[in-house]
Amino acid sequence: MGNFKVYRSFDEFLKDPNLSLRAKGFLTMVLTNNITTGFEVENYCTDTKEDIKDIILELRINHYLRYNEKDNTLEANAMPYEKWDKVKDLLDL
Repeated sequence: MGNFKVYRSFDEFLKDPNLSLRAKGFLTMVLTNNITTGFEVENYCTDTKEDIKDIILELRINHYLRYNEKDNTLEANAMPYEKWDKVKDLLDL
């Protein structure tokens, strides 16, 4: 049996120094609580819609959220989207 390299993508955004604590908390809520719209988070915090819009923009700038034109949705992941397809290809092996 060969050696495995374990890639823990969930840790990646938590250790990213470019993200604010608010953005890390928002993304954690989205990834772990089956939240389907950004504004659902508003039910669980004191942040306003304007705060949430700023957080979503920060996550888009840092490539943790991207817009899917085909589905008209925002897609979120625990790693920057440049790596999403690379990890998917590894999982398909």
